[in-house]
Amino acid sequence: MTQSPDETREIGKLFASVLRARDVVLMTGSLGAGKTCFVGGVAEALRVKGHVSSPTFTLLHVHEPAEENRLPLNHFDVYRLDGAEDFVRHGFDEISYQDGITLIEWGDRVRGALPDDVIELAITFGSDDDERVLRFLFPEGRECVGEKFRRLLDGGERRKR
Repeated sequence: MTQSPDETREIGKLFASVLRARDVVLMTGSLGAGKTCFVGGVAEALRVKGHVSSPTFTLLHVHEPAEENRLPLNHFDVYRLDGAEDFVRHGFDEISYQDGITLIEWGDRVRGALPDDVIELAITFGSDDDERVLRFLFPEGRECVGEKFRRLLDGGERRKR
């Protein structure tokens, strides 16, 4: 759970530390839930070029690494697509096989075009205006990554107290 956009961004930064080349993260959540804010944290940790904003009208922003030996970030917002077939028709499915990190806002709309081993993140509104609940689901075979991420989160909570 996060209590502010800054905390959601910080969770994104921590999450980036467990990502590897070709990871695809399918994100769901209502409009304004914090998906783009989370992506901003991932982008900051990956040290990519450019400002992160929602790619709603362009569908995809590719953020190149600012340093050598770093991964690019492919940031999709597929809200305007008509489903998995539309995603494939645009050739976007091929990007998930490249050596970058791919984060897809509204990813449930194109789930059928994605590899089986995606990481899923659902962001929902909490009990007050700024509270968000982030639920991560790591695919079979990647549970150890989920555990590593949980340990990072637990360590962060201890530092805050």
